[in-house]
Amino acid sequence: MSQKGFTLIELMVTLAVLAVLLGLAAPNLSELLRNNRAATEINSFASMFAYARREAVQRAQTTKLQGPLAADGSWQVLRNSDDLELRLFPALTSFNVNPAGVQTLLFDSQGQLISAAAVTFDLVVKDAALNCATFNRTVVIELSGAASIRKGGC
Repeated sequence: MSQKGFTLIELMVTLAVLAVLLGLAAPNLSELLRNNRAATEINSFASMFAYARREAVQRAQTTKLQGPLAADGSWQVLRNSDDLELRLFPALTSFNVNPAGVQTLLFDSQGQLISAAAVTFDLVVKDAALNCATFNRTVVIELSGAASIRKGGC
């Protein structure tokens, strides 16, 4: 008679191979998750400027981007005329922002930066597990109001 199914030895060999493969994949998966979290944070930071600029144009009013706030490190977009909060952006957890201290940027009704010069922010990794050469970025806000992201050094 022929019997169908796996023998105990075949099952044990299959589980051993699966355990080795999972052992090799787990460290790469945690690094991938950490890298994705950092990349998301960089993109979120840059999107703050686009949001503040877009709101200024849509509302035909000056908007203000201010942060990091002392209480929790978050950034907020305000209507400049009455300081009505339009949106709150969370604090950065993986990066330090230079220059340090509260920064205030104003965008006019045309979406242009109200400043004498372009503004530059350096995002420097603060998590030792992240590779600074991979993740440090410089965010430049031009006088036109457009934000661009450039790779930074260690």
